[in-house]
Amino acid sequence: MSPTSIFYIIIGILLFDFILGQVLDYLNARHYDDKIPAELNDVYNETEYFRSQAYKKENYRFSVITSVISFLALMAFFYWKGFAWLDEIARGYSSNEIVVGLIFFGILFFINDILTTPFSYYQTFVIEEKYGFNKSTKKTFFMDKQKAGHWP
Repeated sequence: MSPTSIFYIIIGILLFDFILGQVLDYLNARHYDDKIPAELNDVYNETEYFRSQAYKKENYRFSVITSVISFLALMAFFYWKGFAWLDEIARGYSSNEIVVGLIFFGILFFINDILTTPFSYYQTFVIEEKYGFNKSTKKTFFMDKQKAGHWP
């Protein structure tokens, strides 16, 4: 099998996964306006239930935006041979395949973390704050990133 065929198979799998995920999320989101089932009326407070549903709707809309941006960034990275470029960088530091793999994925995870941090920040300090679910501070948010080893 040629490298070009493998490339298109990978792109096809990623596209299928993206579309399937979006369709399933959409099917779930169609039910965010449903009323509380009669069997659960005594379990849920109606006001809190609808607040929770509004939170889910906003998160859904935000996740569609972030998913599309992430998918397009991944496709651009493929198209402009970003993985080959990253492999060259990793191989510049070592000829040991294990070390090359660790450097490759380390850089990839670092780039991903830098790109996703603004989205995570917005989710925590705008969306969750709006619905009263945020119990974090900005200092804690960044300290947690640092403790998790994402940042120096």
